[in-house]
Amino acid sequence: MKMVKSLFLGSAAGLIAAAGAQAADLPVKAAPVEYVKICSLYGAGYYYVPGTDICIKIGGFVRAQYYSGNNNASGPLWAGATRNQNTRLWRSGDDFILRGRAVITMDTRSPTEWGTVRTYLLFGFTTQTPNSIVNSLGNSTGLYSRRAFIQWAGFTFGRAQSFFDLFPRGSFAYLSQPTHDTRPQGTLLAAYTAQWGNGISTTFSLEEQRKHAVVNVDAGLGGGSTVARIGGVQIANINNDAVQQRYPDVVANFRIDQAWGTFQVAGALHDASAAYYANNCNAPGSSIFGAMDCGHPGDKWGWAASVAATIKLPFIARGDRFAFQVNFAEGAQRYVTNNSGMKHNPSWFGGSRSIGVGWATDAVLRDNVPGGQNGTLELTQSWGFAAAYEHKWTPYLKTSWYGGAYQVDYNANATQYLCSVFTLTNTPGGPEDKSLCDPNFGVWYVGSRTQWNIRPDFYMGVDILYENLQTAHEGAFADLIPGGQNARSAGFYKFEDQDAMVVTFRVQRSFVP
Repeated sequence: MKMVKSLFLGSAAGLIAAAGAQAADLPVKAAPVEYVKICSLYGAGYYYVPGTDICIKIGGFVRAQYYSGNNNASGPLWAGATRNQNTRLWRSGDDFILRGRAVITMDTRSPTEWGTVRTYLLFGFTTQTPNSIVNSLGNSTGLYSRRAFIQWAGFTFGRAQSFFDLFPRGSFAYLSQPTHDTRPQGTLLAAYTAQWGNGISTTFSLEEQRKHAVVNVDAGLGGGSTVARIGGVQIANINNDAVQQRYPDVVANFRIDQAWGTFQVAGALHDASAAYYANNCNAPGSSIFGAMDCGHPGDKWGWAASVAATIKLPFIARGDRFAFQVNFAEGAQRYVTNNSGMKHNPSWFGGSRSIGVGWATDAVLRDNVPGGQNGTLELTQSWGFAAAYEHKWTPYLKTSWYGGAYQVDYNANATQYLCSVFTLTNTPGGPEDKSLCDPNFGVWYVGSRTQWNIRPDFYMGVDILYENLQTAHEGAFADLIPGGQNARSAGFYKFEDQDAMVVTFRVQRSFVP
């Protein structure tokens, strides 16, 4: 019995020793994993980048949008500048557009001794059909980045929204109207904002030039893709003598942000100078137009001013708001109309032999003025406004009503310069009548959008827009030579006001805005 007990105890001791030896061979326990932590310093949606004090928020959206009557999705009165379309009677052109868009945003913030440093990036992808740029599947594609800026100690550097802007058109409507703001595309800038307390601030900003046409009517207005020519004169884009960018636009604002909303006044200075009297000068004192002065008019600065506000109206209904912006410009047209469609001037065919046109320019000049004197640079005046009201029927259903207008006016000298190159008549083929020439024009629009927010981050809605072009040279006839895609037949066309109606349906899901 003693022998059995000794064997048992000896075996147990051996097992314990072996188990101890095996335990000694096991790896040391790993250090705890550093999990991503929530950053509550800058609001909801931020997380610490592991191992740093940088907080990051990733957001974006996916959107499907469908247009009826929108002419290539760039605005009902502008697509005609390249495609000769006819929205009003639903004939030639892209009357139904399908578009898909996805956007990613990244917002990073971290503390410094002089305040928070912030970087913001927005990039996206758009696919649309039909369009002139297509991929192998037959759909248009486009990658873009519309925001890329750094903010620190009151400074903003990079691509951001202009500090001239306030009216938030994108929050009231789905379709770009001819307003002034840079919200969709942004602009390059370097700015400083001073905070004075109680929501009062001022900003001084150097921004990418908002350049528009400077027209030398004696340097030839032809060339390039056109919607039409009056004789040999291009009427879609008559920019031929703008000086290259020498100075940035200078923008300043005074702003008040309070619980009731925001109020702002802003101003801008813009270089509206011309290049040379005669385009393509060969040598001093000569040009392709003969022995002409190859100098240029005295440099001129254009300017713009605006008054704007957004006002909360909780006494009507919780979430109700109203916004407006009024702008005036001289020699700085794109501070009145800056939407992407203004890459072209309004130029649109109506029914039968009818057309509406308008030339939005910064300035006009002539270098071959009768009497041998070189002309001066005549700055173009323009004004515009936009306004909108939004009402919440329920926490999930809201409707906005919006409208606006702009007008482009030429002084007597500029009118005379432009009219010197156009041949207008009061009957087809009749005698020329210069009194019919009137380059002034305007645009006005009204619309409404209703949106159903199924969740705070998921909605669908419908937008209906009516837009009217009050044409230049109203009532006159001209012998036109249409050009470009789907060209109309040549012949006499009458200048008449044109209109369009566009219906937009949108579905969007956002994540961490």
